[in-house]
Amino acid sequence: MKETGNVKKVLTTTLIVLLVVSAVSAALNKNFFTDVYTFIASPFQQTSASILSEYGQDAEKTKEELLKENSELKKEVNELINQVIDYDDIKKENEILRKYYGIKDDNPDYKIEVAEVIRRDPNDDYYGFTINKGSRNDVKINDPVITENGLVGWISDVQLTTSRVTTLLSPEAKVGAMDKKSSDSGIATGNSSFSDEGLLTLTIISADNKIQENDIVLTTGVGGVYPPNIVIGKVLRLDNDPYDTTPFAVLKPYEDLKSVSDVVVITSFEGQGVVSAIAN
Repeated sequence: MKETGNVKKVLTTTLIVLLVVSAVSAALNKNFFTDVYTFIASPFQQTSASILSEYGQDAEKTKEELLKENSELKKEVNELINQVIDYDDIKKENEILRKYYGIKDDNPDYKIEVAEVIRRDPNDDYYGFTINKGSRNDVKINDPVITENGLVGWISDVQLTTSRVTTLLSPEAKVGAMDKKSSDSGIATGNSSFSDEGLLTLTIISADNKIQENDIVLTTGVGGVYPPNIVIGKVLRLDNDPYDTTPFAVLKPYEDLKSVSDVVVITSFEGQGVVSAIAN
């Protein structure tokens, strides 16, 4: 009687696993997962039928064999579910790669690494975040971080599989920048007075600058940290420092730095690390 109860438990466990896998497959509603379910369900169905048949005919299969077979099937289920997760991750990364294909196409000297934002620091006033790529992917400190809309920031810390990104909203940002229309140059940097609005400033500009509202501001490439001609943002307005009356421009990035979800790290580009001068 005790052995009969154990066989029933094995059968019940097998059927429960079958039902769980069936529910997952139905919820995902994808051909790939349907194939996985069929692959998993088939041996379960065969095993269940076999158990019922053998149980009804006083089969010679022992309790230990049944438990071992059930354990192996559960292990197979876990392995296939992990394959499903890996497939989903690869599919998502390929979609992001297609999204950023134009960046590489337009800049053949770039070596890039596409990454996803996996964590944000709620205590960071300048909306820094962590991405899912690190030194294993050749990501290095000071590598520029962009999207298809423009410059986001730079890599400020690197681990094996993750990296920290500091955004342009931080006062630590010091990006050589130029007004595309007027050619006035300056330094794009974050400012605590504007960061909550998702804005930054263009400082160290001449008093007789020709900058106007809605002008596009680009990187100059000076300093060798950022490639030239990456869009930083557009000019919202011109203003003067209340303490020393020096002029500055308020910039609105073309990318929403507070909510960006995927980015590109430029791990190498022509002129990287080379300090250059702005052409007159």
